[in-house]
Amino acid sequence: MSLLTGRTVVVSGVGAGLGHQVAAAVVRDGGNAVLGARTEANLAKSAAELDPEGTHTAYRATDITDEGQCEALAALAVERFGRIDAVVHVAAWDSYFGGLEDADFTTWQSVIDVNLLGTLRMTRACLPALKER
Repeated sequence: MSLLTGRTVVVSGVGAGLGHQVAAAVVRDGGNAVLGARTEANLAKSAAELDPEGTHTAYRATDITDEGQCEALAALAVERFGRIDAVVHVAAWDSYFGGLEDADFTTWQSVIDVNLLGTLRMTRACLPALKER
């Protein structure tokens, strides 16, 4: 029996890269992966690839800058699998933003909203279910 058998992991930022690989590891190790990202088509593709029968995955288009969407993803995890055991934050804005001298503060506000506050929003949305575990 694997460490993740029967466990549910919410993964934000599931695309073609790291988020997909994290979700793949969860499913491969017997867990349930609840996938979030902004693009539903990418989520559907990942879920079908990871779990063709759909027994160990669920997904919802989620923009982590929106508290309500984070709450909806957490609710999906609980509705579908009855629990949340972990949250893995992969969603991030990781483009190059230039040096401090020429910093575009609007861009940096967006980076902070996704990378810092988005992580906080998603964690807070999952916290009630995490506390039960």
